[in-house]
Amino acid sequence: MIREEKKLYWLIVSISMLFISIFLLTACAKTNTEYKKVSKKYLYLKKLAKDKNIHKFLDIYWETPINEGIPPYNWPKLQKSLSPSSCMVCHYKQYAEWKKSRMAHSMDAGVVGQLLLKKMTSKHWKSWVMSCLSCHSPLAEYYVKHDKYKGLSKKEKNILRNGTKEKKAMVIALNALKIPIGKGDLSVSCAACHVRYYHRFGPNIKKYLKQGKIAHGGFVPTKAFTKSYFCIKCHQFSPDDRGLKGKLFENTYNEWKNSIYATKGISCETCHTPQGSMAFKSIYNKNFVLKAITIHLKKIKIYSGKVSTTLSLTNSGVGHDFPTYTTPKVILNIAQEKSGGNIINKSIKRYIIGWSVSLNLRKQHFDTRLKPFQTAKLIYDYPLLKGSKYIKAWITVKPESHYTRFFEALLKIKYLPKIIKIIFLRALKEDVDSKYLLWKRLERIY
Repeated sequence: MIREEKKLYWLIVSISMLFISIFLLTACAKTNTEYKKVSKKYLYLKKLAKDKNIHKFLDIYWETPINEGIPPYNWPKLQKSLSPSSCMVCHYKQYAEWKKSRMAHSMDAGVVGQLLLKKMTSKHWKSWVMSCLSCHSPLAEYYVKHDKYKGLSKKEKNILRNGTKEKKAMVIALNALKIPIGKGDLSVSCAACHVRYYHRFGPNIKKYLKQGKIAHGGFVPTKAFTKSYFCIKCHQFSPDDRGLKGKLFENTYNEWKNSIYATKGISCETCHTPQGSMAFKSIYNKNFVLKAITIHLKKIKIYSGKVSTTLSLTNSGVGHDFPTYTTPKVILNIAQEKSGGNIINKSIKRYIIGWSVSLNLRKQHFDTRLKPFQTAKLIYDYPLLKGSKYIKAWITVKPESHYTRFFEALLKIKYLPKIIKIIFLRALKEDVDSKYLLWKRLERIY
């Protein structure tokens, strides 16, 4: 009896081991096949990186969802990680610049709130979400269609226990959308631009070539990183995409291409990522904008009881429309001021530079954007009011003007779900806070 039990035991063990072996061999074969496929794609991309046909390389490079690949099993944990905070260990300066940039905040409250609202109001939400993620967070791990969402991570569970109401709302929203916080961080992260098939790609900068041969198994240098076409994936709609009055809502690359900057070989990177900077400075940055424009206030004249002057702003250094997109507004202001800094409200005159459209993007209110070297003028010719001592001229920038109106309108919806209301309130605050004073001048009338 004991012998029969032993035989049965060993038979069960043998069968179990056989199944485990078959499973492991199948898994290894599958993994090996996958590695071969990925390796083949990488070698082709590496070959194109050296080619003169940069457009062909970038068309493949920016296929989304981005295939970040599988890390080699023998790599240390730090090198396997796609989190920007891991990149920080060796690239602190670049990380610090990126962290403050718009790229790091491409999946903030405003975007997530809109995605969740879409899910609650449309059965076609998945394709819409994937379309947004292709630019706002393009790594494959975030895509809904991959259908590998495993629920809340430890990090997310901890946020639900100890986080602020805004952070909790974001986690709940992302969970509902089946989007993980993930290993690379929700954003246009370092990996989004530099990692394909777990190999690193970057600009051909001499000081990094020696270092690059050591870390990450080497990196692939390519001139594509210094060409404007590198930005086309997210900053240029195709001709049949969304627009208004014959103008595409995303048209920055074409605006640049049709300018003198393209003729002179001054690329997007020349201004936005000079010397490899990861700050991605734009209209959100006051000093950056001031260097790209010329402001002039004409000498004040008094005649027939009126005060006259002109405030002008010239697009003297922006290689595309200023501002591009429908989102920002630049506002020129002139007013009369009493002693003590009291502006006379009825004397205020304004001129808005921007592309103003309705919230549903179907109606154009005005388009006063400036092409390279064009000038906008606010002509002030107004009765001299009692008590006026000064002329005050100032320029304000509202980088998120359109979305400020957008979220204000949405928050007026009576039955807006509480979680979306929390997220939109956060988004509205961020958008309002982005406003800044670009320039001001106070001139005595007499």
